Amino acid sequence: MSALLQALVTRFTGAEDDLNALDAATGDGDHGSTILRGLRAAAAAPDDAVAAFRTATGGASGSLFAQVLGALIAVQEGAALAEALTRAADRIAQIGQAKPGDKTMLDALIPAAAAAPDGLCAAIAAAEAGAEATRAMAARRGRARYVEGAGVGHIDAGATSVAHCLQVLAEHKETAG
Repeated sequence: MSALLQALVTRFTGAEDDLNALDAATGDGDHGSTILRGLRAAAAAPDDAVAAFRTATGGASGSLFAQVLGALIAVQEGAALAEALTRAADRIAQIGQAKPGDKTMLDALIPAAAAAPDGLCAAIAAAEAGAEATRAMAARRGRARYVEGAGVGHIDAGATSVAHCLQVLAEHKETAG
């Protein structure tokens, strides 16, 4: 598991500035930094990675993305991809009071979960398409709903992060054999 966590740290280290830039257009501009801080904490505490992530990130984003991290870890430990992603999406929807079309991470996670029975590559493609679709959406949740135009024209950083997470999972599964 710690190899997966380290792979996530590596990916998000490279994506931090891009994710912050996406977030700056519709939020406070720290999404990439926040996720990376949480992943570094998780990698340093692999036996309690989800709790370490949640504590290091704090706030709503920490609780929400902790669900995604928990799903990745569950899949790494043998859980079915569709089941793990669906469970994470359900918890995120409940915690964040969000639904598809609200311009959130759910717009990538729910399609990924729906495509997951066809495999991880299908889930990644669905997450990437879902993230891209947020460009045309008006935010109904989060800080983006308060910016001019409710973020229309900008891709949601959280949805993009979901796609990154699934890409890392696939890469890790390939290298792990």
